[in-house]
Amino acid sequence: MNPAARLDALDALDTRIRAALLADDRLLYALAYGSRTQIRPDGSPAADEWSDLEYYAFVRVGRPLVAFEFLRAITPVALEVVNPFGTPNIVTPDLLRVELHLEPESALDQIRGWPNGGGDPAQMLIKDQGGTLASILGEWASRPSFASTLPGSQTEFDNMLNWLVFASAVALRGESLRAWELLNWVRGGLLRLARTLHGAPQPQAPARNAERDLPPGVLAALNETVSGTAVQACFAALALARALAARLQLDPRAEVLDALQAELKAPTDSQ
Repeated sequence: MNPAARLDALDALDTRIRAALLADDRLLYALAYGSRTQIRPDGSPAADEWSDLEYYAFVRVGRPLVAFEFLRAITPVALEVVNPFGTPNIVTPDLLRVELHLEPESALDQIRGWPNGGGDPAQMLIKDQGGTLASILGEWASRPSFASTLPGSQTEFDNMLNWLVFASAVALRGESLRAWELLNWVRGGLLRLARTLHGAPQPQAPARNAERDLPPGVLAALNETVSGTAVQACFAALALARALAARLQLDPRAEVLDALQAELKAPTDSQ
């Protein structure tokens, strides 16, 4: 499917799901969330043809609704799964992915505690009763942004360095697959720091649109943390961590960095 056709398919499926949520009298409240309800800081849409469709619906007491049955009535389904977070997900034959959280109506107040990732309440709101959901979404959108709740750069650096020591230890032990898993946490911290340095947006997923948001040199350094052996990737992460600490004028925890560099020795070492 070409990009234009894929975007048209997403829009059409979104329209059908929204209409079905609105029409189903088992539901009191419904909303969309995720990138299709968000605008980037530069005013451009956060979503594109590769975005998912994501919804929350709140069910009346005594009126059970099964997410998979609901979605099967709207679109062909090639895969149904409940993800590790307990959320029903489907994949359509043309590889569009949909998440539908179903909650009891008594759980509506949980929205007040969601991180403010920049969703537009007007785009989010699908179904309401007496303006209750609209009021909650308005309150939620006025809260501090997700980016403003992140820890300071020194704390971010220290947490990243802790993960890097962990990843390096298992890499040196020879557990490469486990090291690669841990390096995801390291890379997340490096991305946060790089975004701070370059004044880039801080999305909830730190890697989101990194190729758009960060300079080529930073991206090249980050890509070194996903190439070569696990030990080489750890060494590359250490080098980038040291550079970011200097540019951000952080305490580099030199004792730890120097000891770790001595353990890793050189990026040409292999494990």
